[in-house]
Amino acid sequence: MNVRTRIVTGVTILHLEGRLVTQSKPVPSLRAIVGDLVRQGRLVVLLDMTAVTDIDAHGLGALVSSLTTLERHGGQMALIAPSDRIRRLLTITRLDTVFAIYDSELEALVRYRPTLAPAESWADCAVTKTRTLPQPPVAAVN
Repeated sequence: MNVRTRIVTGVTILHLEGRLVTQSKPVPSLRAIVGDLVRQGRLVVLLDMTAVTDIDAHGLGALVSSLTTLERHGGQMALIAPSDRIRRLLTITRLDTVFAIYDSELEALVRYRPTLAPAESWADCAVTKTRTLPQPPVAAVN
């Protein structure tokens, strides 16, 4: 499992990639990362699970342990975009009632940074999405 850390508007985003399973030793690494964040005072953590391909009981345990550590210190943690398969597993284990789960990073950031108005959130979240909207036809003047 690879982990990339990013801080956006005071919220720590951990981008997890690969397998969150026993063989990849997720328990020590994820727990250690969250422990370091707590020591740094970074108490709002979002786990971007977009690139997580597999998870087992040890991986689920690492998630629960990380959440417990943060909550014990007054922090919060949420999951972003787990795959359908992982969502089903979270539902079966009833962990979907324990974790806040969001479909996108922007949705989670707006929730955990409530002072951001939705119009501000695109610029302030450093999530750059560019899209060109079609221009309405110009009415001819006779």
